[in-house]
Amino acid sequence: MALADWARIERVGDNGWAEIGARRIYILPTRYGLIYATLLFLMLLGAVNYGNNPAHLLTFLLAGLGSNGMYLTWRNLRGLEIQCAGAAPIFAGQPADFRVTLLSDGRERPAVQLAFADEPPSLVDVAADSRQAVGLTINDLPRGLHRPGRLTLSTPYPLGLFRAWCYVDVDTDILVYPKPGRSWLPPGEVHGNRDGGMSGDGNDDFAGLRRYQAGDPPAQIDWKSFARERGLNTRLFSDGASEPVWLNWSDAPGGDDEARLCSLTRAVLDAEAAGRHYGLQTPARSLAPGLGSTHRLACLRLLALYGKADA
Repeated sequence: MALADWARIERVGDNGWAEIGARRIYILPTRYGLIYATLLFLMLLGAVNYGNNPAHLLTFLLAGLGSNGMYLTWRNLRGLEIQCAGAAPIFAGQPADFRVTLLSDGRERPAVQLAFADEPPSLVDVAADSRQAVGLTINDLPRGLHRPGRLTLSTPYPLGLFRAWCYVDVDTDILVYPKPGRSWLPPGEVHGNRDGGMSGDGNDDFAGLRRYQAGDPPAQIDWKSFARERGLNTRLFSDGASEPVWLNWSDAPGGDDEARLCSLTRAVLDAEAAGRHYGLQTPARSLAPGLGSTHRLACLRLLALYGKADA
């Protein structure tokens, strides 16, 4: 059984903060510490065998140095405060950037390492009376709501002869949306009205700008924004007669549930970018037509949690 399975674990409170307690820290010698202890043992044997007092003095002096280093290694973690701010929602296949803040008291905390299991660690020096933000990368998260698990804080400071560590149980969830699939047109939509009732003929009311797409008429390119270094944009005009588009589960292309979720994710992003009011319908739940970041996030969350226990 692994040590992490029965070790004392620090819990994050409701406010996201946790303080590393003295009884939550474990410490063991590193490889260099074992070599150091072996050399001290050999020096002690030689001093005893030859009755050499200076050799005894040197041996006990180095042993005291190692003992003091062990205490300083343990002390480097004791009392350190940590806040788990979490990570912004991502799409499947993207790395999550989990944000952690370390707060030190009146002393410096050099060489503090943070890492989730099987993920690359981050090494940080925390100055006295300061907050240090750290970003931890979490890879290969599938669609759904995930908890990153146990966060390990460790340090070899100051001599590298010992490694002290503790575990923090992180309960901040990471939301992972389905990976967007290929663009497609729901039934009832035509290519000429793909921008959600916003045509480009210039005969109706101006409705806004969107990023230039291959095939857009050159006459509708907004050269003024291009001259202002805002990128290449296309002017959109509304005919005032567009109806909300429904993104239905049964209409989405794909051979299985995951493929349909990817297709619907792409349809949500395309409809939002085009400024078209859209609704979402799945076998589990439906969302009325809407537009804007709040509606977009609600639709993406519904797709992310489809078929999950947290939905």
